[in-house]
Amino acid sequence: MEKLQYIIEDETIAELLGVQNFSTDESAILELVKNAYDARASFVKLIFEKNSLTVIDDGIGMSIDDIKLKWMHVGKSTKDYKTVLENNQVRVLAGSKGVGRFALARLGQAASVISKKDGFSGVVWETDWSSSSVSIDNDLDDNGTKILIHDLRARWNKKKIENLVLFLSKTYNDNVMKIIVSHPDINTEIAPYITELIPGINCLAKISLNYDSTTHSLSTEVISDEFLDAAEKYCKDINLKYYFQTIDIFDELKANDQWELSENELKNNLLQLGDFSAEFSFTISPAKADVEKFLYKHYTLPSESLKGVILYRNAFSISSYEGKKDWLGFGKSSRKSTAAATHPTGSWRVRENQMAGKVEIDKQRNGVLQDLSNRQGLDENIFYELFVEIVLSGIKSFERYRQNIIRHINVKNAPVEENQAPVSEKIVSNPSSVANLSKEETMLLAAEIKAYQKAHTEAQRERDNVETRYKYDVRILNVLATVGLKASSIAHEMRNDRNSIADNIDNIIAALKKFDMWDELNSPDHTEKSYQNVPYLLETNKQVSSKLLAFMNTMLSEIEKKQFEPSWQSVNDIIQRIKKNWEDDYAWIDILINMNDDICFKISEDYLQVIFDNLILNSIQQNESLNHLDISIGIVLSGSMLSLSYADNGKGLDRKYLNNPEKILEVHETTRKKGHGLGMWIVNNTVTMSGGEITKIDGNNGFYIEFTIGGSR
Repeated sequence: MEKLQYIIEDETIAELLGVQNFSTDESAILELVKNAYDARASFVKLIFEKNSLTVIDDGIGMSIDDIKLKWMHVGKSTKDYKTVLENNQVRVLAGSKGVGRFALARLGQAASVISKKDGFSGVVWETDWSSSSVSIDNDLDDNGTKILIHDLRARWNKKKIENLVLFLSKTYNDNVMKIIVSHPDINTEIAPYITELIPGINCLAKISLNYDSTTHSLSTEVISDEFLDAAEKYCKDINLKYYFQTIDIFDELKANDQWELSENELKNNLLQLGDFSAEFSFTISPAKADVEKFLYKHYTLPSESLKGVILYRNAFSISSYEGKKDWLGFGKSSRKSTAAATHPTGSWRVRENQMAGKVEIDKQRNGVLQDLSNRQGLDENIFYELFVEIVLSGIKSFERYRQNIIRHINVKNAPVEENQAPVSEKIVSNPSSVANLSKEETMLLAAEIKAYQKAHTEAQRERDNVETRYKYDVRILNVLATVGLKASSIAHEMRNDRNSIADNIDNIIAALKKFDMWDELNSPDHTEKSYQNVPYLLETNKQVSSKLLAFMNTMLSEIEKKQFEPSWQSVNDIIQRIKKNWEDDYAWIDILINMNDDICFKISEDYLQVIFDNLILNSIQQNESLNHLDISIGIVLSGSMLSLSYADNGKGLDRKYLNNPEKILEVHETTRKKGHGLGMWIVNNTVTMSGGEITKIDGNNGFYIEFTIGGSR
């Protein structure tokens, strides 16, 4: 039997494992940083020049055999679990799949690797991704590796470098290797993003979780500096500074039907999951009125608070879990349980912007938590679901502790003498009595006014909270509401023909009478059978048409509102509002607006809102696995029309649409399992209703669309 091996072209490998495998340039650079880390380097330096990137480290380097037998062997990884350095420091090796080297292809059109390993001659490897070569360089003295990447595929401007610095700060969670970034505009050493959590300095409370898989128990420790000592008066049996609880996770989850596991299977899975830990910070921004009301200690904190929860596997974060995505579902949880902390029975939940920190797992100990094949996240299997549920169990323990404190403090805000008529009521009924108030009544009046002010402030704050809480839901409803926009369009088109609809039957009857056919059609011979009774059919249709016209008029009166009528507006102002709304809600997207000059245009803001809300939402839903999403919107004035373009740097259209991209405009056309397939259909209809048209769609490198909008200059 003859054994066969796959043969694959270099360019295909570079495209599949490099350009397409890495979702962002930043993630590709991270792979090179990981390689330096695994090579025991004490530093790695990233030097950006005009059209090139140089990566230098002082690691163990490579020999010519390493290049031939390992570097050129796709999928070859000789990396064990960990390595011990000369100073006894331990590094858990980050690489494992043997494809990280193809990050070079994502970054540039060509690359050179110059490396020297102790006891071996230096080696030079070069490639343009169609062919590769290797040679010996006996002039190299220092151990380590130098990588030169030529003809960079991306433009590394100041903003992109700043994003890279922040990305590396969040993704690297160790101090045994320095990371230095050098650019004409920026020269810096990467500082760790997760600093020491200190209640009263950079947070209000520190929550530490530790999971013991052997006993399937979770310990939750809370150190808090949120409340004044005066709150102890109302919380006599509660420690305001410290809280500790141990939860038996098996007992907590065994009654939950969602797992579809037997008790033995659940117990075994909890054991296989392995030990892990987490550390969170809790921070709120209270209203001034609430500071006094709930005896908060801090209105502002001395140091800036962290944002987002990062999942680390040893020294590096797991891609797409570096604090941008709410992977623990705080936002969803808070929307489901909207009770205030003062609610006597409802369950208060922390919100996404109130909780930050890190969860730490180990490559070996938590081996059941597996990377996806493209390494852009974790396989969300049963172990991942249990893992998230365990973390949330610890958070719920903190939520119950804090809500208990708030409820006790809130007792002081209840009115003392509910049966006593307020002094303010007396003054309202008799304003002149204010001059005769006693000292005690004056003090009571002042207290009542203050209470009214507090209540007003609280009501305003609650209104703002409700608006924020339901903003996402409203956006989803906006998608559905735009279907009504299409109904309005149809109704308008029907209105143009309503007179003919109403008059046509009368005209048919008149014509039949004129040509002496009416009496014949009315004869018993032709009216015996209902389907032959032409006069009856015409009369019936006339009645039905009248009902339809009446319904259409009613529909128009309901949906034909002023908000969709055009008015003279600044196009830039409208687009900037749309940009702000989305960037405020999604920290991982950046929207760039390209307009040479502001344009004053007669247009409906709601048309633009509907179009771009659907385009942006579609980009987000299609690219949730990405670490960062860039969106660009271009607008120019072309005669009496606006010419607009929209583009993102996501994964583009599904393969089935590449030859026929216009198909995405059809109703219910989607590749998402739970997608409704209305977004692009709504975009197309809204553009058409404005008097414009979609002129181009491309989905090969990200998503791109061009369209026009009708209106007036």
